Formats: sequence, C-alpha cells, structure tokens
Amino acid sequence: MDARTMVAPLAGDIRLHADAAEAERRLPEVLMSRLMEAGLFSIYTPKQFGGMELSLPEALSVVEEVSRHDGSAGWTVALGFGNDLFTSILSEAAAARVLGSGSALVAGSPGFGVRAVPVDGGYRLTGQWQFASGAPNAHWLNVLAPVFDGDAPRLGPGGMPETVMAFLPPGDVEIVDTWHVTGLRASGSHDLRVNNAFVPKEMTGGFSLMGPQVRRPSTLAMVPFTTLLAMVQAPPVCLGIARHVIDAFKSLAAQKERPPSPRLDQQSRAQSAVARAEALVRSARLYFYAAAQMAWDRASAGGQLSLEERVDVRMASLTAVENATAAVDSLRRLAGSTAVFESCELERPWRDIHTAAQHVQVQDGRWETAGRILLGLEPADMWI
Repeated sequence: MDARTMVAPLAGDIRLHADAAEAERRLPEVLMSRLMEAGLFSIYTPKQFGGMELSLPEALSVVEEVSRHDGSAGWTVALGFGNDLFTSILSEAAAARVLGSGSALVAGSPGFGVRAVPVDGGYRLTGQWQFASGAPNAHWLNVLAPVFDGDAPRLGPGGMPETVMAFLPPGDVEIVDTWHVTGLRASGSHDLRVNNAFVPKEMTGGFSLMGPQVRRPSTLAMVPFTTLLAMVQAPPVCLGIARHVIDAFKSLAAQKERPPSPRLDQQSRAQSAVARAEALVRSARLYFYAAAQMAWDRASAGGQLSLEERVDVRMASLTAVENATAAVDSLRRLAGSTAVFESCELERPWRDIHTAAQHVQVQDGRWETAGRILLGLEPADMWI
C-alpha cells in the first residue's frame, strides 16, 4: 500500500481537526485514536512488536503525505522513528512494554540540563529539557541525559560525558507549557521536567549523540544518528506542506479576480511562479528520496555510510527544506493580502513550514559542514 492510499481514509479527519489542534496546541485525542488505529504510529515499529516496519523511504513518504493535510500532524507522526531506533537499546521485554500493540508515541529529546544519578536498581532523574514534540499525546517520554557522580558528570572513553537514555511513563513527568510559537503549534513541543524521578535500569540504555548501543537488531541504528535525524522530520514535513500550498494556490488562482486585473491564473507571473514552485519541489523530492534510498540500502546490507554519502544525505535534506520553503514563499506572496487571513489555505502552512525549517538539523550552518568535507577538510561539528 502506498502512502496516499494509506493516508487517504484519514485525510478528512486530519483536516477537520486541524483548527482545534492548533488552538489546543496538541492533536485531539479523537484524531490520535484514528491515526493509531490506522497504524500511522507503527510505520517504523518492528514487526515483532506488532508494527509495519516500513523501509525508511516508505515511512518518510507517509510522513510527507500526512503533512500534506496538516504540518503538525505530520511532525507528530514523524516521531515514530523512535519506536525502532530508541527502543533498540532496551531488552525485548522492556521494548514490548513501551511499544504495546505497536502503535505507540514516544516523545522526548536530549536533556543536557538533566542529572541522571545512578542508584540501586536504576537512576534518579532531576531537571528540565526542551522541544519534546508530541509530549501531550505521548504514551512514553524519554530523555537522553548525562550521568552524574555527585556534582560531576561521569566521563566515558575519550573524556566525553557518559549519557543514558531513560524511558518514563507520562505520570512521572511534568509538561511545562512553553510551546507558544509561530507554527507547528499542534506538535505540542513543550518542555519536560522531572524531580527525583526513579527509572528502573531495565527502562534505560546506552545512547549518545553518536548513536544507540543496540541490544537487538535495528536497521535504522545502522544509519549514523545525526545523518538519520537530518532525514526523518523536517524534510518530509516540508515537502508535504509545499505540496499542499501548490495545490491550494492553484485553486485560489482559479477564483481570485480583482478588476481591472485579469483572474490570477490568467496572469503570466502566476503561471511562471507555479511552474517554478513545481520544479523546486519535484527536483528536491527526487534528490531527497534517492539519498534516503541509498542510506537505507547501505544500512540494510549491514554497511556503513561513507563520509561522502553522509554529506549527500545532508545536502539532500537541506535542499528538500529550502526548496519547499522557497516554493511556499513565492506562492504566498503572489496570493497577496488574501494569504494573511487565517481562513486562507496558505496561512497556516506558511507558518508551519517556516517553523519546521528552523530545526537544528536543517539550519544554514549545516551547509558549511557539508562544504568542508567536499573541500577535503575535517568537519567542524557533529552535524553530518
């Protein structure tokens, strides 16, 4: 089943609840239930835990298709990559506890302001961390936190701080209402806070910004962590949003008429803009999915991506986000004052795509890192 066929029965629900989701700054439970029942939160979940276990390109296309109907819903569905990658650090029994019937939402992010203190049987966690997308809807929350011995962080090999990933039930975590933002409002990317929360050792595992210490096979874990993160969220969401805007602009242009000017779709500037927007999005999409397929094929074969291949994935991800955003910007400007009204089909997507494009994985500095490697220099940071 392709992405459009999978998502089509849900398209009406996603659009119907988009306004309420934006107002509540989370996906309504009725919509979450529909997405869960349809398996959209199991696209990455291993089959042994009841999931679909789609290939990376297939899962990305599902995220893109959901985002065509609503960016926040797409961003939330994109979090499903953790159902495989993050739970790969757990025992089979612990992973089954997290994943339930396979259609689970795990939310979290790195928490460098959190202290994970080893105690008998596990860790005690205290601190606050940001950007926990999906937190209000999550079944489990996780955090990648530094381990402390007393007041000092524990150092691992090479002098780097040792970190641990911990899984907590929602009742052990406070959601701090911080997500008052421009776009992707319904992603619920609030701060999370814990105060001396106990996490049993079996619900933790080794994880760092270099990747997971896997306890069971995971093809996603074969892709370098920062390379994978470049692909799984902002690019497919932005491509989906851009497709929505192009389609919406075509409908708008066929109706908008302000005499003495001809109808918008009869104006050469609109005709050129639509063609350019299509070319930007279609070309970026081809590049992005070709890079994703290459990475998946390499990982599936048990191989390692070369530095040059990681650069290609990074550039493809950046191109997807930048081309999609440029296409949306050009069409929104042509729509004139119509586009500033909340009732316009272009208004929320414009805010959503600009918020998605601010993600750390696709910010402008990532081009510099890629360029250094293309020039034969050492990367200046880890984002490759």
